[in-house]
Amino acid sequence: MKKTAKTLLIGFFLALTAFSYSANKITPNFAEIIARRFTKQWYNTPQEKVYLQTDKPYYSAGEELWFKGYLVNATTLEPSALSQFIYVELIDKLDSVHYRIKIKKDSLGFSGHIKLKAEIPSGYYSLRAYTYWMQNVVSDFFFSKNILIGNGIDDRITSKIVYGTLVNGKIPVTLSFVDASQNPVSGKRVEIGQDWESSLKKKIVLQTNKEGKINWEITVDPADNSKKYIEVNISDEKYKSNFFLPEFGSDFDVQFFPESGVLLNNNLQSIAFKVIGKDGLSVEVTGKILTDKNEEISEFSTLNRGMGKFSIQTQPGETYYALVKTANGIEKRFELPKSEAEAVAIHLVYNRGKILYEIINQTNIPDKSLYLLLHSRGKVYVIQPLRYLEGQISESLLPPGIVSFSVIDSLGHTFCERLSFVRTNSLPTISMESDNQSYGKREPVNLNLNIKSGLGKSINGTFSISITDSHSVKLDSLGDNILSNLLLSSDIKGYIEDPAAYFVDNKIATREKTDVLMITQGWRRFNTADVVKGVYKQPAYYMEEGQALSGKVLNLFNKPSKKCDIIMISPYKNVIKTTKTDSLGRYLIDGIEFPDSTTFILKAKKPKSLTDVEIVPDPDDFPKSSVFIPTPLNANVDAQDDYFKQSKEKYYYEGGMRVINLAEVTVKADKKTDTQNEYYSGMADEELNSEQLDRFPGLSILSILYTIPGIQVVGDKISIRGSPNNPLFLIDGVETEDIEDISFLTSNDVEKIEVFKGANAAIFGSRGGNGVIAITLKEGVTLKASTPISLAHVIPLGYQKPAQFYVPKYEVDSVLKSSQQDLRTTIYWNPKLIADSNGIIHVKFYTADKANNYSVVLEGITNSGEICRYVGVLKREDK
Repeated sequence: MKKTAKTLLIGFFLALTAFSYSANKITPNFAEIIARRFTKQWYNTPQEKVYLQTDKPYYSAGEELWFKGYLVNATTLEPSALSQFIYVELIDKLDSVHYRIKIKKDSLGFSGHIKLKAEIPSGYYSLRAYTYWMQNVVSDFFFSKNILIGNGIDDRITSKIVYGTLVNGKIPVTLSFVDASQNPVSGKRVEIGQDWESSLKKKIVLQTNKEGKINWEITVDPADNSKKYIEVNISDEKYKSNFFLPEFGSDFDVQFFPESGVLLNNNLQSIAFKVIGKDGLSVEVTGKILTDKNEEISEFSTLNRGMGKFSIQTQPGETYYALVKTANGIEKRFELPKSEAEAVAIHLVYNRGKILYEIINQTNIPDKSLYLLLHSRGKVYVIQPLRYLEGQISESLLPPGIVSFSVIDSLGHTFCERLSFVRTNSLPTISMESDNQSYGKREPVNLNLNIKSGLGKSINGTFSISITDSHSVKLDSLGDNILSNLLLSSDIKGYIEDPAAYFVDNKIATREKTDVLMITQGWRRFNTADVVKGVYKQPAYYMEEGQALSGKVLNLFNKPSKKCDIIMISPYKNVIKTTKTDSLGRYLIDGIEFPDSTTFILKAKKPKSLTDVEIVPDPDDFPKSSVFIPTPLNANVDAQDDYFKQSKEKYYYEGGMRVINLAEVTVKADKKTDTQNEYYSGMADEELNSEQLDRFPGLSILSILYTIPGIQVVGDKISIRGSPNNPLFLIDGVETEDIEDISFLTSNDVEKIEVFKGANAAIFGSRGGNGVIAITLKEGVTLKASTPISLAHVIPLGYQKPAQFYVPKYEVDSVLKSSQQDLRTTIYWNPKLIADSNGIIHVKFYTADKANNYSVVLEGITNSGEICRYVGVLKREDK
């Protein structure tokens, strides 16, 4: 880590030398101070990014979701060597976590899978990924990808919902049901419930008509932004389903963003805007700008996904408002930000590979006291005095991604900030060669993917490839990918619609859309104003380089117990470790390694203390599972029908179990008396029956044993005839030698006590060498678990054990001619690819049965931070 910091710091000062000192009259110390502050930002609290490539954009119940995780340094984009684990979660629209797995880094990065249950409900989910360290920034910077999961396995009844138009707070709803043969499910009693507005939570009951439909109205308050769903239940068919409601209201909000953050008085300035509907998605509008005297001065319309830009000439003393109209004719008024007489602003224009900048200084501060600061992802590239208020910088001198232009002064004030997006022509180029022009059924495919570095460097890194059936798996060409994620969406807050659309080409129109996004989208991963002042957020979460167990120990008075002995026992690799609590009563056991579902036993013991201490392990700490998953008005997805049908077919061909929802049943049976351990009946030396025990109402068993001749009870020790060790206890035939297992029992719980001494105890063999006490519990009393407070059993989240994607090998006739259908939709998945010395990745796999072309998607990152992505097609046809 120190070596990396030193290298990057040298880069800072090379950049400063190239730009700053050539401008003359800059104080070297000031440049050094700012550079060191930015260096300290990423050196002390380096930020990380996680990106996941999945084998498909959507899935079916019963399938496996395969992924490769790329963890990089957020500044350099080089693979991170710090965090050794990533967390991957699948979260539904109610923010419930269905799956959470932990992936351990190996020599080729992070890879894993999620086995989707056959009963998982259909709907949209969010696939989220992060490191423990990444919790130091807001969850906006976690990786998040919304995916559709369908469930065609339980196909006895499928349903479809259609909404009408909202009128006076009421929405007509039609819900139709069909069976597995697509016949209407008619004459069935349907219970309808809802989770909003308590007065309406009472369920209603309707009956399906001949067409298998029910019709009713729901009441919705357009001002209520909470998540809502309808619960549907057909008890006769054991069918249940939830339908999440989209936003029906036509309300929208508009935000205005003066370029670089401030609207200057008496100046021509650009203002960007963003229009968001109640569903959180963009709304296309037109509008006009008017003065406070209702004089129209400008018109505008959205350029892209609810965003746009216009220019106005502000005048002293004037205020402005906008009349904004949607496509369906709804018009609203919004006030523009008030102009400021004294402020600084930046204006940027792109022209032929250069970024032209203009600084407008409307303050009393001399221009020479202000400085232009450029940084990208926290790395400084330019610090120069405002000797000239206009200038230009070549994009080729800046890294790809978001670049911040700021005006600061030597006192650490930041006056304004303007973001720009730099494109690159130096990405690696990738070409694909196959050994045949097209392929038939179950044929071997040999691919070579040739990667050439855009920077002329060697191709060392890790790559992953997904090859899918292009007919059933439709790739989302505008969805987030490794390029759009690492350069764009991972650095700005808020939901970005179709992020890959900003990378489709390098045309002026695409650049203009990207520039509007830069002005309107929040950017807080690298807070320029704080870093310039030397203000840093202290991390609350550690860098997870290994696995550990931690917690605290409390004494009898609920205070920290220091210097307390802790022993940890784990059956995984038979590990035993010991430690002591510190002055705060806390313990830490590190240097351990464990997969998921590993159980640990922790025991705390205070030396030379007669009282017990309480051990309190730290629970696993996970961030709040709040995600944004938009619900489109037409929530029924038909485009993937072929895919879900094929996935269901594949599931059953491979031996998947049919999902059947059973009705609730209650099993009743008489208690069966177990006579297995009654072989010692009548052989006891001493016996107390229920009548005798009734003479000790509510008294503890230990106190009762004290009254039996030949038994001594001292503290936590029981001896029969002076034996040095505790006797063997039998509780309803269950053997134990731990006195704590009987200490909670009283006479009210026990039917009979039998004591075996000397020769009579011989029937129990060597186990009865110290005597035996057999206790029979009364009917209805069960043996309770009694765990001492000094003992804890913990099952923390361990890492997922590696699994391999199955690829059939049709190398022998018996397999090649097998009658079992090969219905793979993911034909090949490999998350652990590396290039050879010539930059070539070799891939071999076998085709499936259906004669559909294959989509090939290769993604990766080199050790120098170069982003790699390739999309191609393989021809598959029956020969």
